[in-house]
Amino acid sequence: MITVTILSLSFLTAISCRIKKVKSPDAVRLLWYVHLVLLFFSVLCVLMMLNGYGFKGAFTERVFLSLYAGSGVILYGLTTQDASGKWLYLACFFGFPFLLLFGLLLPPLRILTIMAGVALLFDGNVRRYPIDDDYTLETRDMGILSRYPTYNMVADKYWFFEKTTPDVVSKNYSLQALQTAQKDGDSVKISILAFDRSKMRFDTTIALQ
Repeated sequence: MITVTILSLSFLTAISCRIKKVKSPDAVRLLWYVHLVLLFFSVLCVLMMLNGYGFKGAFTERVFLSLYAGSGVILYGLTTQDASGKWLYLACFFGFPFLLLFGLLLPPLRILTIMAGVALLFDGNVRRYPIDDDYTLETRDMGILSRYPTYNMVADKYWFFEKTTPDVVSKNYSLQALQTAQKDGDSVKISILAFDRSKMRFDTTIALQ
């Protein structure tokens, strides 16, 4: 729950700064620089995700996006309220939880709000099964948004980046165990033990690009 933890701590920090009426121009100036750097990396993460790329690690993009939003929330707590565009920009970060709460109170928007909240705040359960130095099989389970996990192939790219090929296994089963074995250097055999009503096992072979 990386996203929820970062945003919760940021929200509590902002409320504390508001209550205590903290005024620290140097801290605000420094935090603005950090916020803009995180904005750059967040935009970079979004552009890469649209093309199937990302920084190495299962939750790296979510950490950047969460820190970006969290720094905006804290800046709101340290900024004096006025009618400037900068304050309205920061108010959007601080008002997001209240927007979700408002959506939950309206029956027509309740389902959409729950789905949006889970997609944005829930990190999901991610497991990675190494194949070799360049390839890893990843299973990702998003809880109530999907009953079954998705199987993605993750390829090591360009030092700090990786490329994800989604849905390399199109089997809709609840995963119990998984094993990978590389074959001939250019393919991998995947053995999956799944269970729904009864346990079953199936094998599949995937070519490595």
